[in-house]
Amino acid sequence: MRNATRVFLIASGLAMTSPLFAAEGMWTLDNLPYADLEKNYQFKPTAEWVQKSMRSAVRLAGGCSGSFVSPDGLVLTNHHCVISCVEDLSSKEQDFVNKGFLAKSRNEEKQCPGMEVNRLEKTEDVTARMQKTLTGLTGKAFSDAKKAEQSRIEKECVGDAGDKRRCDIVELYGGGQYHVYQYTRYQDVRLAFSPEYAAGFFGGDPDNFNFPRYNLDMSLLRVYDGGKPVANSDWFPINPKGANENELVMTLGHPGTTQRLLTMTELETQRDLVLPFRLIFAAEYRGLLLQYSREGNEQARIAQTELTMIENGIKARTGMFQALLSPEVMQKKRDDETAFHNWVLADANRAQQYGNPWKTISDTQSAWRNIYLDFVMIELGLGSLSQQVTWARTLVRGTGELEKPDAERLREFSQAALPGVQAGLFAETPLYPEFEQLKLSWSLSKLREKLGVDNPIVKRILGKESPESLAQKIVSQSKLGDAKLRKQLWEGGAAAIKNSNDPAIELARTLDEYGRKLHEQYDHQIEPVQKAAIEQLAKARFAFKGTAVYPDATFSLRLSHGVIRGWDERGTAVKPFTDISGLFNRATEYDPFKLADTWVSAQKKLNHKARFNQVSTNDIVGGNSGSPLINAKGELVGLIFDGNIQSLGGSYFYDEAVNRAVSVHTAAISEALKKVYKADDLVKELKLK
Repeated sequence: MRNATRVFLIASGLAMTSPLFAAEGMWTLDNLPYADLEKNYQFKPTAEWVQKSMRSAVRLAGGCSGSFVSPDGLVLTNHHCVISCVEDLSSKEQDFVNKGFLAKSRNEEKQCPGMEVNRLEKTEDVTARMQKTLTGLTGKAFSDAKKAEQSRIEKECVGDAGDKRRCDIVELYGGGQYHVYQYTRYQDVRLAFSPEYAAGFFGGDPDNFNFPRYNLDMSLLRVYDGGKPVANSDWFPINPKGANENELVMTLGHPGTTQRLLTMTELETQRDLVLPFRLIFAAEYRGLLLQYSREGNEQARIAQTELTMIENGIKARTGMFQALLSPEVMQKKRDDETAFHNWVLADANRAQQYGNPWKTISDTQSAWRNIYLDFVMIELGLGSLSQQVTWARTLVRGTGELEKPDAERLREFSQAALPGVQAGLFAETPLYPEFEQLKLSWSLSKLREKLGVDNPIVKRILGKESPESLAQKIVSQSKLGDAKLRKQLWEGGAAAIKNSNDPAIELARTLDEYGRKLHEQYDHQIEPVQKAAIEQLAKARFAFKGTAVYPDATFSLRLSHGVIRGWDERGTAVKPFTDISGLFNRATEYDPFKLADTWVSAQKKLNHKARFNQVSTNDIVGGNSGSPLINAKGELVGLIFDGNIQSLGGSYFYDEAVNRAVSVHTAAISEALKKVYKADDLVKELKLK
């Protein structure tokens, strides 16, 4: 990874001595840094501005962000955020992934199987209610009470709105605060436009997390309600002129997770166990996918999306791993924790009130390490990679949970969560038996390798069979590729699942039996003990620093402020903008730098001085993909799709000197839709002159 260690050396110097950088932070909308915004940018967001921005931003429930960009439900997000939808809509005869997709009219828009879009309507602080419920409880009692109260709050929030409303409990500051987020839920989401893979992911893995970039990583969806496009008054108008260098820009997005408030023991678990395991596993899986892709064009098409995501994950986790391997970074974290701990101990009342949560967390981390491999291979499914087995596991566990009162169910099957579960389970998606068999046989062999031949679940699953023979049996004989059958089994409940002899369901029963034991061990012996300690830490941190410290990311709506700005790379200034001429200069005749035919044909028509990609100092992580980049007027001036290589330690810290968010410039979006794809109806709707 090019120059990946430079940021970690910088991070140990003056750049990290300030408690909070000017652009650092992923702020909840009810706790914006108003003083910083006014001091640094002379910007005072009004309540109306915040409300409109909140309702213009959306969340793709599968893990991305987006925004409304027209009054008729048009949503702008990243190409890589919808590529799974595009793949599901594709076939050998119609390869929308590599040839692109444009609906010339709304009648031609295609529904994305299982996709859900959420728009945040309001939030409510329920901390007092949760803390009252949990006070004095530990272990299983804590876990059960917490789960029950969260389900009750979410159910009350949903009310009689049914599938049209989604409510999520969001834990901020590690459980120091609890908020309920109420969303409008849209499950009729249709694809309007997606560029070719060669345009949406130009430069491939070599350019990924690097800059300069030339990616048209954008797509357009349309949200429907009752069979009609959603009519909405809140949306971001696109400004093709974009923003100037050093101009204030803000992201409204849903960063997935950060780990900036972790203790040293938790960071060491990530460094010594979690990241090395995931990197090695992913690297081996990548090799499997590459080998399969080389067997033919159709195999390459089938594996393309999964391979892209695996390579992206490897690069991201490598950056995270290198951050934690840096002695300077870890020493800075250690010094911060020591100062915080000493502050608690310096006062007898504080020491008595907050105790020693660091010791408790250290003990729970030891317990977590002991079950980690079993948990990820069995409960998280890394030892059974198969779409059929995934469906089977949802059916087995879900129907079992539905027999319980809502307050006693696992959180992922609460009444509030069911619409999302059912949308994914009932979606009509293609299944490729040869590919599924390859993945399942490989992952079963990894289950045996990681847990050992004599492990009880390995012996129970494989018996006298090989991973290859068992995978062949399951994939060839399972009928779960039929969405109607999956729905029938779900509606038949636990009795229908018990009577099924589908081989995928038979495997899922075994996995569920062992997985539940691991889940219960984590839920009752590790998570509640650690949560109680983290809540004590959060209370101490509030007393130490107040809420001037932003909470770690939780895939909930956050605002990040910054400016359009390049950075210094070993004495060389990296400019903040690229342009269309740079795209053609970088292009070659070979992937991943080969231009799509549409761009070659349009070369003479394009404004080669138009800006293509840009960088800004906004603080982002995974989950921000698809976030609108807006100016103070609330105009969309960019589309976040990546960070630079130096930002990969962003899960643990932020360095304004070099961390950069990478976005598609609105000029490139305008030029592409008008001159490359001739998307006249969309151009008119977006008011792109």
